[in-house]
Amino acid sequence: MELIERPGGIGTEVRGVDLRSHGGLSSAWSREDTDGLRDAFERTHMLVWHGEPLSGEEQLGFTGRFGPLLAERRPWGHVSNVRPDGIVREGALLHHSDFAFTPWPVWAICLNALEVPPDGAPTTFADAALAARELPADLRARLEGAEVLNVYDFATPQSERMRVATSDPRAPRCTVPVLGRHPRTGEEVVVANEMHSDRIVDLPEAESEALLNDLFAVLYDPAGLVEHRWRVGDLVLWDNVALHHGRPAFALDQARTLRRVVLGPYTPGELVPDLAELIASATAVAP
Repeated sequence: MELIERPGGIGTEVRGVDLRSHGGLSSAWSREDTDGLRDAFERTHMLVWHGEPLSGEEQLGFTGRFGPLLAERRPWGHVSNVRPDGIVREGALLHHSDFAFTPWPVWAICLNALEVPPDGAPTTFADAALAARELPADLRARLEGAEVLNVYDFATPQSERMRVATSDPRAPRCTVPVLGRHPRTGEEVVVANEMHSDRIVDLPEAESEALLNDLFAVLYDPAGLVEHRWRVGDLVLWDNVALHHGRPAFALDQARTLRRVVLGPYTPGELVPDLAELIASATAVAP
């Protein structure tokens, strides 16, 4: 097994092993290899493997080495514009961390590419831990002790910023420090994000907007974003707290299917009261 850190400081490429044959009774690597993978994941927040598509069971077997498996709908789901059970089917996504609108965001996400458009339909990543470390001193002083209100409205396209004023009154929301702590590592991370963050608490609207804009200029500086352009078979596991992810829109006449496995402490239904009703209501009003 060979571990190659990717340029830009985000991600480690895993080479020299076939994850399709990986299993607990016939592991493709040693305990030392597993420790090396875990260390690389903690340091670079992402593991990337190129190969043939895995089965769902094989993807579970790999992902479960890094934390508690979390069944969202079933043990795995699909980010897909062609499957009837696909989620996040179309459109661009603003950068965010999944479930950052609750106090317990998803810990990690693993996607395995099953169908990919010719251009790779990329996902982009921003390093929320690096941004916290590299904040200019004057901006850090303005953010120290500040809290942000994050919200998610199921009827609002994820290409648009979520706002409390236009959200369902039942929409999940939480107030958290702008500069929070990673739940596993204790590392400081930026918790505000461009999809979920409505405002900085206790600041006038104009001042809140100015502060968020200054923060996002650092966090989402194009020079620091890392793009993963998908190929069929690619498996990517990333730290959902340390990294924010987003995507541009892609052509809807081209199939894009990524199998999704998640790590975390709580299921969506445990985090969001009336989740089924909120999803049903959003579906009913969708055009």
